[in-house]
Amino acid sequence: MISFNNIPDTIRTPGTYAEIDNSRALKGLVQNPHKVLILGQKMSAGNAAVNTIKQITSNGLADGFFGVGSILARMCNTFKENNPNTELHAMALSISAAGGVRASGIIKFDSALSATADCNYYLMINGQACYIPITSAWSVTDIVSQAAAVINAKNTLPVSAVASASAAGSNHLVLAAKQSGTLGNYIDVRANYYVGQSNPAGWSVNGIVITPLAGGTTDPTLDDAWAVIDGTQYHYVVNPYIDAANLTSLENELADRFGPLIDLQGHGITAVRGTQASCTTLGNTRNSPHNTIIGAYDSPSCPEEWAAAVGAQVAWNLNNDPGRPLFGIALKGILAPPVQNRFTRAERDILLYDGISTWICDVSDNVLLERVITTYQTNAVGTIDPSYLDICTLAVLSEIRYQYKARMATRFITQRFKLADDTFPVQPGSYVVTPKTIKQEIIALFAELQNAGLIENLADFKDNLVVERNASDKTRVDVLLSPDLINQFNILASLIQFIL
Repeated sequence: MISFNNIPDTIRTPGTYAEIDNSRALKGLVQNPHKVLILGQKMSAGNAAVNTIKQITSNGLADGFFGVGSILARMCNTFKENNPNTELHAMALSISAAGGVRASGIIKFDSALSATADCNYYLMINGQACYIPITSAWSVTDIVSQAAAVINAKNTLPVSAVASASAAGSNHLVLAAKQSGTLGNYIDVRANYYVGQSNPAGWSVNGIVITPLAGGTTDPTLDDAWAVIDGTQYHYVVNPYIDAANLTSLENELADRFGPLIDLQGHGITAVRGTQASCTTLGNTRNSPHNTIIGAYDSPSCPEEWAAAVGAQVAWNLNNDPGRPLFGIALKGILAPPVQNRFTRAERDILLYDGISTWICDVSDNVLLERVITTYQTNAVGTIDPSYLDICTLAVLSEIRYQYKARMATRFITQRFKLADDTFPVQPGSYVVTPKTIKQEIIALFAELQNAGLIENLADFKDNLVVERNASDKTRVDVLLSPDLINQFNILASLIQFIL
């Protein structure tokens, strides 16, 4: 007997009635558009309230929300430059009542310095060119004043400059981070980054001394974000902070969201600037399958912008194909360190054993992703465990779980099926399902997942699939799924045995 949802069996009024049922309408895998959240700090000039989600639909929109040159605006703009399509949200974190300290640094020009001809001083701050045009016969005071003017005219910079500060001589240029916290300590200041650039003629090598920014303290806490996004899934959370408290907060939140009862799976992305040894030290303090840290040393671009660029490329590419490796994808707007400060292959191999993702450069010095991994390294008893090594593993599992839940809910749960044993004589069109029917639907779904390149060895999957009615709760079906996930092609090892 055919079962109807809206046409009662007891109707007596003559007529032709037809109800619509969409339970079999969807074919193939369903769309799963991803969503990203960026966390960071705003400036007072930004009109967005703290702890409030803002959708960022275009490059530059975050400037008004969070202030031009702010940590959060720069991260959002970097993300959009790398990925204009994925839905992006951002939230400014509140600063503690005690506030924080802004990092500061100094550029000291030799007091005897002067210009013998019109020239340029090729200064770079946070990867942005701040070239100082200098006129012949200028004194050091004129040069410092001009440098301050050039820097302060670039409102997208994370620093402001003061010439001839009271705490220093007239040949000093004091730089101050626009925002408090440790991120200011990583703002890069250098000269002559590009090949062919050098100090003006007649300036000695030690005529200018750059003291890096330092002294920034007290970052916001990520704890404030979780209540705001409660119940909302973000597939990737880009975070600029690497202190233990904030990394632990992020990992714990994402671990909870990964669980079956919440199932709002997401993955963290952050970056660290440091030597290979310091990156290794950080990586070995973490052990989470839900977070990725990329490491770089001596890059002109700040680590929060590295994190945003990585997050953008990961979100776009793994949404398109969660099983495909990320090797060779360029990070737009990110400048590479000088050749001598790039990690060697041996150093990158060490980092990949210590929970730190790696990158390489092409012949044009573009920064390319090499291998993106999680920080997970050992299991609960301390044994080395590569099961969650690659970020693609988590991405594929997330997609499989999403497709499985969507298919089962659409076919059965939302249609209010009744449940019977496999021996029940189910009539066509009736709203009765058996474990056998559920098993057939699961096999059909995983055949489509295999066609999409997310699993392999479907025959083994069928053999190991268990679908059974729960012995204690007759309204429940228990399922054991053992998919063989697709693997990434990362290494080709060859032996050439030649003959003379």
